[in-house]
Amino acid sequence: MMFLSLFLPLVPVLIFILLILFVVRTVHRMERRAEERLKLDKENAALQQKQIQDVNDRLTRIETILKEVD
Repeated sequence: MMFLSLFLPLVPVLIFILLILFVVRTVHRMERRAEERLKLDKENAALQQKQIQDVNDRLTRIETILKEVD
């Protein structure tokens, strides 16, 4: 009975601590996902930029060839 009377006042504090831990872990998980998404977006942007440059180079070569034909 003595143990129970000492433990009961701590229950709200323990619940609050567990809630804070849950929130912190959730926020960290969300941050990791956001960072991973940002990394993938940057990689995709770089790939698209390279593809655009490749298409631009091809177009320039085609224009040069067409000017030579005229």
